[in-house]
Amino acid sequence: MSPAVLYRQSPGEGLDAFIAGFRKAAGRDPFGTVFIVPTSSLAREVARRLGEEGVPLVTDAVTTLAGFTRKVFAAHATSKTPIPAAGTRLILAQLLAAGEYPLLSGAGSVDELATLFSVLTMRKVDYPTALGEMQSEKSAEIAALYHAYLRFLDDRRLVDESTLTARAVGLLSGDFRTVYVYGLFEPMPLERDLLLALRESADEFHYSIPYAANPAVFADDGGWLHPDAVVSGDGHSALSGLFSRGPPGDCGVLIRVAERRDRVDEVRAIAQEIRDLLAADVRPGDIAVAFPDLDGAAPCVDEVFPDFAIPYTISAGRPLSASPLVQALLLVLTVPARGYRRSDIIGLATSPYLPGGRGCELDLLSREARIVAGTAAWDERLAALAAGLDEERARPDTPEAAVRRITAKIASIEAARAGIRQLFADLATLEGTKTIQEHLAVYRSLLDAWQAPVMPAGGDRDLLEGEARDLAGLMRTLSTLEALDRLIPGEKVSLAEFSSLLGILVSGTRAGRRRNPRAVQVLGVREVPHLAVPCLFIADLVEGAMPRLTTRLPFTTDAETRRLGTRSKDDVLREERYHFIAALLSARSRVYLSYPATDGSTPLVRSGFVDAVREAFSPEAWGSSDFPDSRLAAARRAGALLARGEVPAEMPPGITTSEAVRRLNIENYHRQGGYDSPYDGLLSGDPAIVSALGERFGEDAVFSPTALETYADCPFRFYLERVLGLAPLPPADPDLTAQERGNLVHRVAYRFYSGWRRDGNGPVTETGLPDALERIRATGREEADRFTFTSPAWAAEREHLLGSPAAGPGLLERFLRHETAMAASGLVPQAFEVSFGLPVSPGEVDAISSPDPVAVPLGGETLRLRGKIDRVDVLPDGRFSITDYKTGTSHHALKDVLAGRALQLPLYIRAIETLTGMQGVAGTYYTIRRGEILNRPVFWDGAMGDCFACFPSSRQSGVEDVRALVEGSLALTRDYLAGIRGGRFPPRSDAGPCPTYCGFQTICRFDSLRLLAAGGEVNADGTD
Repeated sequence: MSPAVLYRQSPGEGLDAFIAGFRKAAGRDPFGTVFIVPTSSLAREVARRLGEEGVPLVTDAVTTLAGFTRKVFAAHATSKTPIPAAGTRLILAQLLAAGEYPLLSGAGSVDELATLFSVLTMRKVDYPTALGEMQSEKSAEIAALYHAYLRFLDDRRLVDESTLTARAVGLLSGDFRTVYVYGLFEPMPLERDLLLALRESADEFHYSIPYAANPAVFADDGGWLHPDAVVSGDGHSALSGLFSRGPPGDCGVLIRVAERRDRVDEVRAIAQEIRDLLAADVRPGDIAVAFPDLDGAAPCVDEVFPDFAIPYTISAGRPLSASPLVQALLLVLTVPARGYRRSDIIGLATSPYLPGGRGCELDLLSREARIVAGTAAWDERLAALAAGLDEERARPDTPEAAVRRITAKIASIEAARAGIRQLFADLATLEGTKTIQEHLAVYRSLLDAWQAPVMPAGGDRDLLEGEARDLAGLMRTLSTLEALDRLIPGEKVSLAEFSSLLGILVSGTRAGRRRNPRAVQVLGVREVPHLAVPCLFIADLVEGAMPRLTTRLPFTTDAETRRLGTRSKDDVLREERYHFIAALLSARSRVYLSYPATDGSTPLVRSGFVDAVREAFSPEAWGSSDFPDSRLAAARRAGALLARGEVPAEMPPGITTSEAVRRLNIENYHRQGGYDSPYDGLLSGDPAIVSALGERFGEDAVFSPTALETYADCPFRFYLERVLGLAPLPPADPDLTAQERGNLVHRVAYRFYSGWRRDGNGPVTETGLPDALERIRATGREEADRFTFTSPAWAAEREHLLGSPAAGPGLLERFLRHETAMAASGLVPQAFEVSFGLPVSPGEVDAISSPDPVAVPLGGETLRLRGKIDRVDVLPDGRFSITDYKTGTSHHALKDVLAGRALQLPLYIRAIETLTGMQGVAGTYYTIRRGEILNRPVFWDGAMGDCFACFPSSRQSGVEDVRALVEGSLALTRDYLAGIRGGRFPPRSDAGPCPTYCGFQTICRFDSLRLLAAGGEVNADGTD
């Protein structure tokens, strides 16, 4: 056994002496000397220092413990083959795919099982025996998979990263004569076995353990090493005693603490402080910024640091799976693997990294065609969409402009069908059951044929370099999968399995990063210990991030974890404390600690580590709310000066003073108070626009009540829809839409009552109810059969409409039973789907319908009105009511009619009066939907109480004079027409929330707070 010297030293203490000793020993025996350190960051730093001193080094002479095991294994060239972590995941995925472990399958299970098995191996846990009486069916399945995995390795003479350590223990035979081990914190049992074996085989063994007289942090004194000599460190810092509740002391560095508003504000404050340090001649390479969760912080750093012109490098590349380029290339496999889903196809077609184009057009067409998935569905539904348009084009009443529009759309559909067929033919080569080698060959061949990814010839250099590294990382992953398949050849796998395996490998792979030791170093807190950092920032010090007290192993309960004896909560807390103290000790001059107060609207809890520092050292605060070196902040400051009428000394690049002033005036003047400028949709000051609007919407224009109601509610929405011709993207709804549901109910009601009245029947009464039910159910079945949906949602919808023994009475039966209750009113359903100003299709509208619009006098001008009235009920004396069927949940009330927001019923009354000469006395909304069947009068002649007594909820809606109510609506309509023709299109004029059904909320400038600041409501024409 070699003489072993144990050094008990504070983190970072004695590192220079160890480097000097290693340098001297390596000079004598370069191949027999090794220096083992805890992190790759420290290994690179030590190698860099030695390289700058001109010391020649054998490859991996300075390494981590995991790197050392690989070095030992490679040196002995055994018959076993090591596999990377990706290989472990590949093997586990194949074992799980066999279907013998149902309790362990699921999203993320491969990664979690790999973690669990690594812990069991490294901590030498006898699983599941160690659970004792807590063993269960689940633990038995875990043990079976664990042993199957180990057998798989043995049978194929493979070793993973954990079993590699055990193999290395038996391979040590005096190859390394001088060994330096520095800074390992509480090695795991299998790692201790390796270190003890190394101690026994070496001629000279030096082991420095992080240690201080602070049992709250340092529990391992190295006694398990059985040293021949123990050397205690000379240095002592009050930082080593943190958490011990000892008396305050001199920590040796300047520590400051800051609370920031949120994580973005925190990183901006760090960036500004770094700029101040750089201005004070601190070199960028002398500054480090550490985060407990580097992956989570990296996107924010990538956003903020360039704004402050800070040179920086992040120690770990981002996960390859987060790369948009890699996601696009993996989507090529995902599309056929998941059955050609619409969302996947659109993602493929709209990706800038893949050839093609027309993706947005394909998105719109596929929504209209109601495509969900499946190769056949794409062609069939697009063909059906084109056929429907062709029928519309062929109708004699289709205007010439519409014919041209439809013809162009059909051509687009046919082009989309041709493109989809070619795409599917290409993707079909990926399908089928193949070996992994065959899958890889076909995948690579397709990418080559597509010349994918498509990379721009120019652009942002950093972005292009990052994408090049992402692509290289994916290609290396494909090569890794290819190499692993040669080592562990298996049976043929489906495309879905291959895609899943590749996805697993990609998720565990990181893209490369360009390291720059002369830039600010951004790294994880666990990478900092033992480095010598003049200025150190430690950010995001909140509970859950630092400390992160996660003790439970995957697939185990807390009680099972404790029984296995892995790590207790105290062990985890001690380790978290160690890494925090070791990071603090790495700073040589200044430490800046910070934490965010919130994450969005969620308050965050400050880390107890910050409280411990404050209690021990009373640190000062740092940072301010001013960011003078931020380009964004500079732009805001320039804007503030311009807003006050002052000229800034310097303008942000790319924008002139005049342009900035124009933009500021738009926001700070024109979009304040009442609506009074073109930026609020008031275009009346432009004669050319007013003239064009007057021509387009003049007296020859035809209006629908819906269009007029849109203007009444929100003139800006009318402008977007009716003037600019914009439309929200239709929902990708594979089942019945709200509009189709309404059309179905309308169609059934029309066909039933048309036939019922044609056969000489009056209102539906109890006597005729059985016959009426039979008729309406038959009609409902015929109309429902027109739809080709096959989903469970449609089956439930159909059952709800028609009824069943299980579901009870259907919607149609409940409708007719409500009709029998309304028969006492004396109102008889007489006309249905009365159309005017629209094409008349026989058998689809009432006989009194006319293709010509109804001319409604407005006093000095005429409104040409088009529409379709659901139903007209008539009294024996010829007076009538208008009924509008509603299948939704939102309906107008009498107050909306009086305010001019609900025009449909009054305008329809006047239209029927104009067509027939009869007198209208009421308007009703007939709600026909799940949970509610109710014919509710919106307004009715108050002198007809006996007639409307049988209507529920009618007492509050009687009016003294229905004709006066209609005339009031016509007067408001005249005002709306003047507003449309005069170019007045402001956002809605009340301070309430916009309706949820409006599809323009993402582009609307409506601001209820602005209206409140202006004194409440604003008139429809935009004035206060």
